[in-house]
Amino acid sequence: MEAQAVGLVGSCIGGKYLVEAVVEETDVSVVYRAMHLMWWRPVAIKALKASETTPEAREAVLASFVREGALLAELSESCAAICQARDIGSMTAPDGTWLLYTVLEWLDGETLEAIMTRERATGTRPRSIEEVMKLIAPIAEALAVAHARDVVHRDVKPSNIMLGSEHTKLLDFGIAKSRNIAPDKSGVIEHAYTPAFAAPEQFDPSLGQAGPWTDVFSLALVIVELLSGREALAGEDVVTLAKNACDPEFRPTPRALGVVVTDEVEAVLRNALEVDPLKRTADAGKFWAALVRATSVPNIPIPLQHPHVPDAPAPLPPPPAPALAQPKRVPFVLSLVIACVMLWPSIANALH
Repeated sequence: MEAQAVGLVGSCIGGKYLVEAVVEETDVSVVYRAMHLMWWRPVAIKALKASETTPEAREAVLASFVREGALLAELSESCAAICQARDIGSMTAPDGTWLLYTVLEWLDGETLEAIMTRERATGTRPRSIEEVMKLIAPIAEALAVAHARDVVHRDVKPSNIMLGSEHTKLLDFGIAKSRNIAPDKSGVIEHAYTPAFAAPEQFDPSLGQAGPWTDVFSLALVIVELLSGREALAGEDVVTLAKNACDPEFRPTPRALGVVVTDEVEAVLRNALEVDPLKRTADAGKFWAALVRATSVPNIPIPLQHPHVPDAPAPLPPPPAPALAQPKRVPFVLSLVIACVMLWPSIANALH
């Protein structure tokens, strides 16, 4: 998707977002820096090009996009490690291209990919398992929250992890998919993934559909690369990457890449990197809980398995049985006074 072809730089989206510059460009999207003209704060805008031409098709795709935007907003409100969603919409670019866009919080910092690339170039030693656990904990929490809502990210990779002085965030939930929502036909969101961090079923759909286990595979690859300082799935092209991802004889575990880890850590990561999705760890919550137990690194939180489901409230105790009406007791002195008042006429006549 050519960033300048759609000509958004310098334009105003939705009457309030002034597009300032292109930040990142991929085959399916462009990310822009923009300024919120009412709050005068920077935001990120991710624009997706859709291929629909008829009003009916666009209406259907937009409805699906709005539903998934609502999911993103819910997720970002539930977990601080998920990039916050601000707004969504659609527009026609100056060149006539119909676009879907998501407005996100602007994050200052550096992607994990940029950090890892620099560290490899300078010969920085790979991270220890303790360092990796502390670094990845917020990302595991973000995925656990998403998976508990049956939402799959589908593109977990170092370039989608942003590190700042006060935050670690998982980016690009824009291609995330709820497995409870029927897929759209735009071809923009449905098939986006990064081959170097893709799970076998993303290369070969005959292995099964993508699900939370897909994100588990990708997250395990990120962890292995942090531990080894090397590419987990080495390959110069998509065909080679697919072969390596789907080869049951070679699993890109830490030990396979020369990293010394305990038997427990190796087993957890090997389960996360199974070719068969049915044999793989089912979701990020289970994977992270197993890895925390295997490493015994202190002060690493384990996300709740189902944080979105509140505990059922305890049943209220039955109301007390209504008490039988009891006659009111009148104090003795008051009773004596009342009796005197009632009998006074008789007493007065007797005295006369």
